[in-house]
Amino acid sequence: ECWRKMIDSKNKFDVFADALWQFYETGKADLWNERDDGFRRQEPIEWYFTTYRDFLPIEKSALKFARGKALDIGCGAGRHSLYLQKRGWRVTAIDISPRIVELARERGVKDARVADVSRRLPFRAGAFDTAILFGNNLGICGTPAKFRAMLRELHRITSARGRILATTRQPSTAKPTHRSYLRQNIARGRAIGQVRIRSLFNGKRGAWFDLLLLAPTDLMQIAAKEKWELAHVFPLESFE
Repeated sequence: ECWRKMIDSKNKFDVFADALWQFYETGKADLWNERDDGFRRQEPIEWYFTTYRDFLPIEKSALKFARGKALDIGCGAGRHSLYLQKRGWRVTAIDISPRIVELARERGVKDARVADVSRRLPFRAGAFDTAILFGNNLGICGTPAKFRAMLRELHRITSARGRILATTRQPSTAKPTHRSYLRQNIARGRAIGQVRIRSLFNGKRGAWFDLLLLAPTDLMQIAAKEKWELAHVFPLESFE
């Protein structure tokens, strides 16, 4: 059992890394996400290679608040790090997958390292001024307890005026299939926005992992317990 867990941890994002590399090399990759109730959604892999022109308006607004030295967490193909580098910022990119870090370096990210934000990070106290967690990376630790631990670690490695720029997604109740899933979470004693998913690509299935979706009000309450203040919210028109 212990050996199996080690393998799962090592390979958790290998399928995702395969898709990123294939898209980088060929311009095509058919990647899907599967939820543990069978719901599937195609992942727009090209999104991980966008330049500033195609960033979401909320990302562009948030990036105006970047200060000092930045840490790009869950950097993927490095789109945000490359943008900040181009503007002359000092930025360190991290990802849990060595193959994804290799891709970020291949695409020009100068300082890309393997690190797991759900564990103690290999940086000194106050090393960064800005932490970036765009996409679904704010919830990548998977549970409220692990999310709080991540906030404590980000508090340690950021300066006195440190800030987190992040996107989050409210658990959707608009569609019956999502509403049913939220009810299941409540029945199982899980956080309402805790989603268990895995990647599907070229006939391969990635390991299951939890993603935590938080509404801004929930985020405000949890963050305050770890000495973070929710300073500004940039809502989508859909309020998602």
